[in-house]
Amino acid sequence: MLVRVAEPDRPAFQLRKGEEGLSVFDTEAALPPLTEEEILSSFRPGCIALHRSQDDVLNKGLLIAPILGAESLPERLRESHVEIVPGPGMSRGHFKQLLKELE
Repeated sequence: MLVRVAEPDRPAFQLRKGEEGLSVFDTEAALPPLTEEEILSSFRPGCIALHRSQDDVLNKGLLIAPILGAESLPERLRESHVEIVPGPGMSRGHFKQLLKELE
């Protein structure tokens, strides 16, 4: 399962300027698997977790790339960090539209 951390009432699956991928955590990449509580404890109070399956992402033609998380994160989260990235030859506009469909 993939978990995206977001702020309530704000779009969660939206790229920021300069971003090439969307940060998420793969709960199954760690043993034992990451819990929602473990993930959210590393972020500002009030943040929410949105869950999407890998199939939800891959079926849209998007890819999931393992990328080590920020050094400020606990080791288990750093190692479980991945990014949703565009499929081969996908334009940025198409990528952004597919991300919105994950909302």
